[in-house]
Amino acid sequence: MNTGEQQRSQTSQSGQWTLNSLALLVVTAVLSASAEMFFKKGALMTAHLPQAGSWFGVSALASWWVWPGMLIQILGMGCYAAVLRKLPLYIAFSFMSILHVLIPVGSLVFFHEQISPRRWSGIALVLAGIWIIARPVSKIEQEIEREI
Repeated sequence: MNTGEQQRSQTSQSGQWTLNSLALLVVTAVLSASAEMFFKKGALMTAHLPQAGSWFGVSALASWWVWPGMLIQILGMGCYAAVLRKLPLYIAFSFMSILHVLIPVGSLVFFHEQISPRRWSGIALVLAGIWIIARPVSKIEQEIEREI
């Protein structure tokens, strides 16, 4: 069995790659990035608390911002588990690199953190990498649709 046949066999066993699974992957990334924004807000809100045990982040639990962040993170993990039923791990994990774009942009928008030109260059490279990964995936998806 050649590589293409193995890929198609593996895909048919784990479920078809669909637009829904790719959309769920985007939802997973957005949930994860959103959770990070809640965690940051919670950390900022508790920065004035005594520092005992702060290297564990326990003091951040005093902020109500952290708790929704944890719930959102759990929802994101559930979505990711659903994605992994449909997509190979190497594809799903590679697409999650979009977090290297979403989180810095979120930190700029919500916390007015500065992003250096070097970081913007890195973000552009991440986007280029995701595009490079996405092209073969779309071709595989087209092959699968033709066979169905």
